[in-house]
Amino acid sequence: MKKIFLLASFFLPLVFMNAQEHACAKSKIHSVASVITQQSKMAALSPQTSHELKYDVKFVHLNLNVERINKYISGGVKIVGTVTIAPLDTFQTLLHLNLTIDSIRFNGVLVSAIRQDSIVKFKTPTNLNAGAGFTTTVYYKGTPPNGGSAIGSGFSNATSGAWNNQATWSLSESFVAYHWWPCKQILTDKIDSSWVFITTDSLNKAGSNGLLKNVVVVGNKKRYEWKSRTPIDYYLISVAVARYKEYKQYAKPLYLPNDSILIQNYIYDNAINNNNWINQQKVALDKMPQVMSFLCNMYGMYPFYKEKYGHCMAPLGGGMEHQTMTTLGFFEYYINAHELGHQWWGDNVTCKSWGDIWINEGFASYTEHLVAQYLDPVNFAGNLNAAHNAVMGQPGGSVHFTGSDTLNSGRIFSSRLTYDKGGAIIHSLRFLTNNDSTWFNCLRGFQNTYKNGTASAVDFQNYYQTFTGINPTQFFSQWYYGEGYPTFTVKYNYTGTQFFLKSSQTVSMPSATPLFITPIEYKISRAAKPDTTIRLMHSNAVEDYTIALNGTVTAVQCDPNNWLINKSVGPSRDASLGVPPNLADVAELNGSTEGISIGPNPTRGLVEISNKNNARGFVEVYALDGRLLAKKVLAEKTSIDLSDYSAGVYLIKFLDPENQERMSQKVIKE
Repeated sequence: MKKIFLLASFFLPLVFMNAQEHACAKSKIHSVASVITQQSKMAALSPQTSHELKYDVKFVHLNLNVERINKYISGGVKIVGTVTIAPLDTFQTLLHLNLTIDSIRFNGVLVSAIRQDSIVKFKTPTNLNAGAGFTTTVYYKGTPPNGGSAIGSGFSNATSGAWNNQATWSLSESFVAYHWWPCKQILTDKIDSSWVFITTDSLNKAGSNGLLKNVVVVGNKKRYEWKSRTPIDYYLISVAVARYKEYKQYAKPLYLPNDSILIQNYIYDNAINNNNWINQQKVALDKMPQVMSFLCNMYGMYPFYKEKYGHCMAPLGGGMEHQTMTTLGFFEYYINAHELGHQWWGDNVTCKSWGDIWINEGFASYTEHLVAQYLDPVNFAGNLNAAHNAVMGQPGGSVHFTGSDTLNSGRIFSSRLTYDKGGAIIHSLRFLTNNDSTWFNCLRGFQNTYKNGTASAVDFQNYYQTFTGINPTQFFSQWYYGEGYPTFTVKYNYTGTQFFLKSSQTVSMPSATPLFITPIEYKISRAAKPDTTIRLMHSNAVEDYTIALNGTVTAVQCDPNNWLINKSVGPSRDASLGVPPNLADVAELNGSTEGISIGPNPTRGLVEISNKNNARGFVEVYALDGRLLAKKVLAEKTSIDLSDYSAGVYLIKFLDPENQERMSQKVIKE
């Protein structure tokens, strides 16, 4: 979901574009509901120690009456489940006290329920054993409460300021589906299939999940019958009712040659033919087939291609990724891309807990960067810079959070940490991978492995390591669990045949993350020669590199492709770099190499060189085929990181200040 609050205007898209450039806000959180209400908190916590853990929801059928002119709702919800923990002697679900229950039937038998705040429970007519199926139908009516959701209310009614069109819509994320229908709010229990039937005035249309299977005339009303056969989480079931007109599009992904994906849009009836909407929002909407095809290539086939994708307009400040049919306030290129990205990250694979929201919002934000890079490259650098600058607006803050923060919508949907930092570090993990084929195959594999289910950040970390063979523990410790960002102070010099680089790292939150051990790129510009970009490993607070390079260096740029959240000072030329210092009290590395030790050997990546006598010279690292991989000035403590290289044997050479070899040793990388 993305959240942008704007003044109502026919020129919303233009205002929004300016908001995006300045990274105004992406979070879903409404300012008046940053901490969920006490009743919502009880609803969120109650399943963890309740009878709801004893059954698995297989199917729900919402058969409701909804109008565009108010929030009043009535009808029935059928819940079909299977007992998982025997005996099931008490059935429990959640429904807000604002809604009056008319009756409840369990396997056809009328039962009486006890209501305690949002909890609805009753004794089952008979005890049910594990594996037994059951059906509960709750008939109810009333006006859902205000507030509580990530954007506004779980169930809302309002009039669009731009189009003067009134709508009623749901937005259940994260804890308030029970504000408008009786449900089990446990993320890991996805509903196998669902029907949403909405009866409304014949002038309205009603949008929801899955496929529109039928429209039935009921007196002066119509019943819209939406059916989905794909698993769905409780907060992704939705409804939107307004005076809509339908606008259909079709995407034809590369790997779906004989078919197409329907993109079914419900547009306000007084907007769809309006020139302001046509000339601005429709332009963005008409790019959706291209974005759909692109994301199918990046992430794998659209998970719900057998049903549809679509949008329902509603007067809210942003968008919500309801499965197969996003609800949004207006169409804008990057909002559209973000919400479509959620169909993979958040809908097909859903966060296992709200503390794992990075699976949803981090990857949806990363989707924006991908779309910019490949489909809108003129805005790619600007989008990344905006995200990085937002993160660095404060010194600390972690993507990871636990405890009571998982009940705080303000923290769950933090624009700076969940969206901006969450998306940016995924871009950095791609850089660590250093192989786009491996990276995108990993994302597609993860989607396929966890499809129709839930996953945690730890699940992704473990899958990444298994798939790529790269241990990302250090990366996650620094960027996901850690806090802050590095600043690199960079100086350089050159002699005509050698290039010297000194990079000193400081961090914004040393108490949390004292050092970011990371590869980093430097772009070197030379007179009358093409630019050269080199990738170096930064393993120490201060790193000195010596590289064989011809020509006159005219400029150096740190992290030119913006892979990392970081600041840089310089780079500036320092004519003293590479010039041997006058150190009469320091021994020159010669035939005697006493005091130099290397370990561990074998190593899984990091090799530490101890130079107890502080001898002067250089360290070179070679592959066995003779390729020079790295060269450093020999310090008292020198680190060589082989993490990015494959398993095998490597040669470490020690040279004196005149570059004469004095010692060598082989190191095995496991």
